[in-house]
Amino acid sequence: MTPILDVMQTMPSFVYLIPVLMLFGIGKVPALFATIIYALPPLIRLTTLGITQVNHEMVEAGRSFGSTHLQLLIWIKLPQALPSIMAGVNQAVMMSLSMVVLASMIGAPGLGEDVLQSIQTLNIGQGLQAGTAIVIVAIIIDRITQAFGQGKRARQKTIDAGRHPIG
Repeated sequence: MTPILDVMQTMPSFVYLIPVLMLFGIGKVPALFATIIYALPPLIRLTTLGITQVNHEMVEAGRSFGSTHLQLLIWIKLPQALPSIMAGVNQAVMMSLSMVVLASMIGAPGLGEDVLQSIQTLNIGQGLQAGTAIVIVAIIIDRITQAFGQGKRARQKTIDAGRHPIG
């Protein structure tokens, strides 16, 4: 699996579009496939890393209580790996957002279409506005996925620190 992920991560994003365009034509579908191929490797790598770094004693404790492999995965490994998995989700979302302008080149609608149109017409204001909207969406999604990855205790510390400022 590692060589496939290496190829997916190192190949330029324009290269994904060639076979996808030949198979599906122009529109939303090829843009979706190219985005998935581009954004999936960090999610897979960080999920694998999180699961493999689960404390061995936790897994042994689960086995000693008679847990099956599926129960170990659901109740021990995935909760322990959640910060790493959410970092992978965060990276996948950020990489997907970086593809919106490229996807608009093959007919996908959205904010990327506005950026592309502003480039074609040299409308700096429209391009700045659409680009800023993409950045704002990226920041909001980044904060949401980071909050899910932190865990309940870390979120509560952040909330408590905001309520009771030092000084």
